Amino acid sequence: MWAKVKWLFRGLVKVLNAIRILLKTVLLLLILSFVFILFSSDDNNQILPDKAALTLALSGPVLEQEAQATPQGMAEKWLSGDDTPPPMTLKQIKDALELARTDDRIAALVLQLQNMSESSITKLDEVGAAIEAFKTSGKPVYAIGDNYSQGQYYLAAHADHILLNPAGSVSIQGLGVYRLFYKSAFERFNITPHVFRVGTYKSFVEPYLRDDMSAESREDTQLWLGQLWAHYQDKIVKLRNIPADHISPTKEQMLSRFAKVNGDPAQYALQQGLVDSLATRSEMLQTVAEQVGWNSQTNQYMSLDVPTYLSRNQAISKLSAQTVPAVGLITASGPIMSADTATPNSINDEHLSQLINEARRDEQIQALVLRVDSPGGSAFAAEQIRSALLNFKESGKPLIISMGSTAASGGYWIAADADKIYASPTTLTGSIGVFGLFLTFEEALQKIGLNTDGVGTTDFVGAGITTGLPEHVKQMIQMSVEHTYGQFVSIVAQGRNMPAAEVDRIAQGHVWTGQKALELGLVDELGNLDDALAGAALLANLGEFDVKQIKLPMSAKDKLLAQFMGDSTVLGKIAMAALPTVLRPAAEQVQQAASNLSQFSDVHGQYILCVPCQSF
Repeated sequence: MWAKVKWLFRGLVKVLNAIRILLKTVLLLLILSFVFILFSSDDNNQILPDKAALTLALSGPVLEQEAQATPQGMAEKWLSGDDTPPPMTLKQIKDALELARTDDRIAALVLQLQNMSESSITKLDEVGAAIEAFKTSGKPVYAIGDNYSQGQYYLAAHADHILLNPAGSVSIQGLGVYRLFYKSAFERFNITPHVFRVGTYKSFVEPYLRDDMSAESREDTQLWLGQLWAHYQDKIVKLRNIPADHISPTKEQMLSRFAKVNGDPAQYALQQGLVDSLATRSEMLQTVAEQVGWNSQTNQYMSLDVPTYLSRNQAISKLSAQTVPAVGLITASGPIMSADTATPNSINDEHLSQLINEARRDEQIQALVLRVDSPGGSAFAAEQIRSALLNFKESGKPLIISMGSTAASGGYWIAADADKIYASPTTLTGSIGVFGLFLTFEEALQKIGLNTDGVGTTDFVGAGITTGLPEHVKQMIQMSVEHTYGQFVSIVAQGRNMPAAEVDRIAQGHVWTGQKALELGLVDELGNLDDALAGAALLANLGEFDVKQIKLPMSAKDKLLAQFMGDSTVLGKIAMAALPTVLRPAAEQVQQAASNLSQFSDVHGQYILCVPCQSF
């Protein structure tokens, strides 16, 4: 009888497995069919018009490196009704604007920023510089939009003509850092946080120990936020030629001026000089059409989008011969994580080390620029990357760091040994400090009648989330964290040729802007990626040089996994959309906090991470 039951269950399992495989195969075929139809509908033979405006329609954030488009991701976008174009990289935007500057077919530039999410001031400054370079051609730049958020307006301010919908608004609120604090919640649910840190200003762990910001954290955050906000205001004051209090009025000024326009946000923006004119959507299109002509087929002005424009000009960038000396370029963007836990949007220590080793072996590459845009992460993973960089330096080739929006904590750990470090004035860097974090649930489990008991052969067996951490284990972890902090200070002191005591003084978890970091000796020069590439060529004594982006060839297996095992975000978006609008900000904070916790994967439980930096 028992044998028959086992046979029945085994047969049932086989049938279920067969059904599962069949469903996966059908889903795969559906996705491939969808992608085939999607790409086959693209008109690759489109001819560029003789006169048109280049439309820079940004969606999502401005990226450091191109996000991989997967069939799964494209199918999810289609199923969710999301028809916005994919985010663009800094390089794509800058390449398109540089080509358009001298292209007689491009008669104007149009900024459509409605779908652009908040991006860092550092990235927007680089885009803004490219717009200013385009304007030297004498061609007009238009910004058109129903509304402008703070980041969108920062970019729109570069336009010659800013047009706003009469029913729209310009929202400039300022910069802030607000986080959830868990101390009381942990006490209510009997969750025990075990925190270990070095650095007075290493504030990441505060939400697990307090219900509010400490005075030290408030002071440090207010300092760098104030510097970023001053940069924001100064830039718009110069671009728009308006007083600073039109950008950041006091509450009394705001209420008085708003009352004078009867609470009309669009009229307020016009009166304050934030925009040049109010226009309906059709009037905006007609305004641009007066410059470039009307396209009756698309029922708008003659327009070319950036991806189409770049794809028709690809041949221009393929002129360099392989014999020309090159400066290698590697982009490291996202939190630093070990290979076994890394996500598609993180810095994989093993993969990045392989790229660095490839640059060391490549005879064409005479210098390397590592573009770092990272708040840090795993201390162990950061050290593996640093070790690969030290091996690269042994080749005698110059190593240059170009800091993006953020190169803090672990981002600075991997940068400190470079021959030269470039940062933007608004880069967030420093945050030299270390912490460890463990949550245990022994009290919570006891409350519901679950107890852990057992025996072990030493005093170090059994410590964990259900039993807690004994005092001797806590002491060992704290000593280990202090050792890692001492190692961090030593790395910076040696790499920057500074006394260890001086490094310790400016460390302690302090976050610095690039401008302040230059004064403190943590960076060598203010500049963007192009400046870093030119500086690398100079250190390598190169005249003419090519820029060679370092990428490893992918195996067929890796390509398949990358295409079909990417991140799936559609469920999260649907769940967020289902919430009432008033609850979404709080839900986003919780989601961000959960995302931060998911980054904790260091083999020793030690992290060099600046979480507030990730939003800027």
